[in-house]
Amino acid sequence: MPKTKKPPRDLLTLRATDGRRVQLQASHIRAVTPSPTGTGHAHVELYKKGRSHVVQADPAELAAQVTSLRPRSRMAKDTDPPAVYEYSLRYYTPHREPPDGMARIQFTERVEVSAGRGAPGMPPACQARYQELGGPGSGWSVCVERIEAPAKIRSQEHRARQRQANLTRRIQQKAPLFADQLLHEHLAQQASYFAGETVVVA
Repeated sequence: MPKTKKPPRDLLTLRATDGRRVQLQASHIRAVTPSPTGTGHAHVELYKKGRSHVVQADPAELAAQVTSLRPRSRMAKDTDPPAVYEYSLRYYTPHREPPDGMARIQFTERVEVSAGRGAPGMPPACQARYQELGGPGSGWSVCVERIEAPAKIRSQEHRARQRQANLTRRIQQKAPLFADQLLHEHLAQQASYFAGETVVVA
């Protein structure tokens, strides 16, 4: 059976001014400008396959669908530990400066999630600020980053217990009859290593 092609993750479905439903990808949006033909509509300029297209749609509906997109991530598992995600609004247009001398980072908020949960959706305050700055096509981007927990530094005693336990397990699996003799030999040959000292490789 032929494989079914999955739709893009950033696929949007908008209602054009003539009533048609238009599907487009958020990554193809180049600019969003107010429509001179009437209130409540906007020109959405797209760039797809080397050609520019203009769709007239409801700006509120466009902003709502873009802000509801979830970040790309793997499926959440029940064994996932609690995590912290940082959302920020950044001006990601490298060749232009932010308008009116604004800073490139306009919003930052950290969201804590419990164990077994994936990345949360955009915080309401971030969504409101994003729409105030112009929404899609304004040059501002919603960024999400997982804040990794600092690495745990084990004590020398903990390293010593772990190394000796691993050595004992390996010897018991390979030569259980000579386990005591081999254990004493390894501990004597590598006394500093099994005492938990840090090994520096030149």
